[in-house]
Amino acid sequence: MTKTAYIASSWFNPEQTAHMNAGVAAIKANPTVDMENSYLPLSHQYKNLDTMEHPELLSDSEWQMATFNGDVQGINNTDLVIAMYDPQLKNSDPGVLWEVGYAYGIRKPVILVLPDDNETPVNLMPAIGVTAVIKMADLASYNFNFPNYEVYQGKAF
Repeated sequence: MTKTAYIASSWFNPEQTAHMNAGVAAIKANPTVDMENSYLPLSHQYKNLDTMEHPELLSDSEWQMATFNGDVQGINNTDLVIAMYDPQLKNSDPGVLWEVGYAYGIRKPVILVLPDDNETPVNLMPAIGVTAVIKMADLASYNFNFPNYEVYQGKAF
C-alpha cells in the first residue's frame, strides 16, 4: 500500500532548494509513498512556466491565481501533506505554513520535515498543528501508510 502526497517546500534560495531536493530524493526512496501520483508544485507549474527563468511571473495575477488553485487542488487530491520546512528566519516560508494550515483544516495528515541539524525553535502552530514532526534523516523510512499523531518534542514558542 502506498499513499499520495502533496510535497510542500521552498526553493527561493540555495538552502531551501537543497532542503527540497534532499527531501524529494528521500521521498522517492520511501516505499510507502506513491511518488508518481503525488504532487510536487514545481512539477506542476502553470503553462510549464519557470519562475526562475521568468521571475516577472511572480507579479502576474493570472499566474498567481492558477498557481494557488493548482496547489490547493494538489492538496485536496492527495492523501497527506509532507511539508519540508526550515524554521530559520532566512528560510522560513509562509507559503509552506499556509499549506500546512489548509491541510490541517481539511483534516489531512501532515508530516513536518525539519533539517537534521535544526536548533531553531518552531512556532507552536505548525509544531502542534501537524500529525508528526520528523527529521530529514527519517524521511526515507517513515511509514506514511499509518502517520500516527506524535507530540512535538523540540523547542517551540
